Amino acid sequence: MIAAMHRTIMVVALLASASLASAQDPAAPLNAAPAAPQRAVPTLPTPQETFGAIGRLIDQSISSVGAGVNAGVKGAGETLGATTNAAGEIAKGVGDAAGTVARLPATNIVSGHELCASAPNGAPDCGGASEALCRSKGFQRGNSLDITSAFKCPAQMWREGRAPNAQECRDESFVSRAFCQ
Repeated sequence: MIAAMHRTIMVVALLASASLASAQDPAAPLNAAPAAPQRAVPTLPTPQETFGAIGRLIDQSISSVGAGVNAGVKGAGETLGATTNAAGEIAKGVGDAAGTVARLPATNIVSGHELCASAPNGAPDCGGASEALCRSKGFQRGNSLDITSAFKCPAQMWREGRAPNAQECRDESFVSRAFCQ
């Protein structure tokens, strides 16, 4: 930002000197006879004129930066107020939702490790495993929330250093969490 301000000051100084040089070449009066051509000697602006123009430019830059900062602070305050209000609304909504869940009759989330049966197409069928996990925790029924799968191989294969293969290893899925009623 400072480098841009220095460039701007240099441009203003050059423009000021060029405009002052051209302003000192007065136009000839319309009713006068053409005079012998005179060579105009360009004069540079005085140091007071140059520094005055630079000072005005700096004053304008500072006042515009100050106005921008004030607007940014005001906008940040408004944003902070809106964020605080939104956080309060979210907290109220969370409290309402917690009250609703607490009023549901006999619901609970349980954890465990219940093996899923294989369906005829080879996919895991975890409906029975969810029911069994919930019954083991004292509930009547339930639905799975989290199912974990693993490629299980015999320990002897690992001891011998053999690579896993589909003939010896199988996919296992089990219910690890369930929503019980």
